[in-house]
Amino acid sequence: MLLLLFVFISTNTAVLVLRRDRVEAPHFRVPFVVPVLGIASCLLLLWQQEARTWTFAGILLAVGVLLYLVTALPRRRAEARERTPVS
Repeated sequence: MLLLLFVFISTNTAVLVLRRDRVEAPHFRVPFVVPVLGIASCLLLLWQQEARTWTFAGILLAVGVLLYLVTALPRRRAEARERTPVS
């Protein structure tokens, strides 16, 4: 649920950013209030999530960061060895 709400927040934020772009071709423009209400409703729903949900999301995020570091460190060492000139 949290991930989906964050995706909706980022999508509505992108709509607000893209509204500023001027294009020559005719296209649909959503009223400004729609993505603002979308962001506000997502924030309200995030606010109502239980602590257990946030804890589980934090644990999953920590595991993801740990897995990234476990795979990134050997890769960086290998790249450093490749860049070192051989005498």
